[in-house]
Amino acid sequence: MWQVIGHDRPIHLLRSSVAAGRVSHAYLLSGPRQVGKLTLARELAKALNCLESDRPCGNCRSCRKIERGVHPDVQVVKLEDGAKSIGIDVVREIQERVALRPAEGSVKVYIIEEAERMSEQAANALLKTLEEPPPSVLMVLTTLDSTLLLPTLVSRCQQVDLLPVPTSIIEGTVCGRTGVDPEQARLVASLAKGRVGWAIEAIANPAMLRRRAELMDRLMALPRANRVDRFAYASELASLSGRDPEAARSVLESWQSWWRDLLLYRLGMEDLVVNVDLKDLLGSQVRLYPAHVLGQMIKAIQETIAMLAQNVNARLALEVLMLRMPRI
Repeated sequence: MWQVIGHDRPIHLLRSSVAAGRVSHAYLLSGPRQVGKLTLARELAKALNCLESDRPCGNCRSCRKIERGVHPDVQVVKLEDGAKSIGIDVVREIQERVALRPAEGSVKVYIIEEAERMSEQAANALLKTLEEPPPSVLMVLTTLDSTLLLPTLVSRCQQVDLLPVPTSIIEGTVCGRTGVDPEQARLVASLAKGRVGWAIEAIANPAMLRRRAELMDRLMALPRANRVDRFAYASELASLSGRDPEAARSVLESWQSWWRDLLLYRLGMEDLVVNVDLKDLLGSQVRLYPAHVLGQMIKAIQETIAMLAQNVNARLALEVLMLRMPRI
């Protein structure tokens, strides 16, 4: 009854560990945003505290409380709005609580979302807890990439990688859960790039798809724009990066998906494109760019994404990207 979609191997690993009573004191769940890391962590917390024999049942008092986020022994820690990192005070509070016995359940579970956002002091403080884990306490860390964490922190956890979910599974899930028409489900599943959570959110919030359409229109106009307009857009995107780095990264990833789709079309692999609603436009524009130009543009965007993650001068990096973009 694990309510996780498309991650059979991680579920089998954790379910077997729970059944055998060999649950690790700490797990590190790695994978893209909205791929299912938090859902899997919560299901593990349910399985450990479920009141029924077939765990997690999803219906007992404990499972329902965990699902609603009100169980006294299960806490989700995440970056607070406006904060730049998860600070050491948060970790110290956890350390004070882990010494106490569970208030209601069998195991106290602390889920730290985006563990890579912990400050160095917080990470080092948490390391002490992982080195000497208290009984009846489970730590679950989630991260985009384990290489973003201290190696010593990673070594104290059992690593579980969550890979992107196949598009066909997401499409079936969206159809089954939301009742949207197959064409819409196919589009959302394709755009989700393996993230079930993103697909379900996109159906629930149509504004996401409208913003995506507006973004793609603007990005596709850039190859015809002059240098002044390109630099103006670079400045706008750099400002966004300063306020919301993830939103800026999402813009660049959307742009990258467009150039990748053009390259796939050029190579006769149009069945693999992500932007399935733009196939006619892809077909009309692909002849404007040689394959090597498309490959260079994809590489340039990837390099820019990496530079922004390293806190380089965002405006300069984006202006260079604009200069590398072909003109038509």
